Amino acid sequence: MKKFCFLILMVFVLAACSTDQQEDVHYIAKSEHWKAVYNSNTEDGLNICYLGENKNLGDLQISIEGAKNSLGMSDVRVNTEGQLTLTKKESEHIFKGDSTPSIHIQWQSYDEILEVQNN
Repeated sequence: MKKFCFLILMVFVLAACSTDQQEDVHYIAKSEHWKAVYNSNTEDGLNICYLGENKNLGDLQISIEGAKNSLGMSDVRVNTEGQLTLTKKESEHIFKGDSTPSIHIQWQSYDEILEVQNN
């Protein structure tokens, strides 16, 4: 009887340890003009910030290339604070696991690639 109770107890312990929790994923990238931050714990999936002073950049062309997925955006603009935010739903499929995506941003006559690092 003791062995049976021990076996049942072990099943409960193992079941409690195997809950389906996702680990926190945090990426950051910075270049001369841009900074990008992704955190899987927030509803704001990817936050892209312009680091320059003139926030009137016009239309941006942004492509994000992951290991298996990509996302392209044309004619998007930053807000008055120089930020562009993609929801978690829009960006999480690119920032999964240990992939190291790259973010390519084109605006006016500039062109930059941000290499994203997993932190």
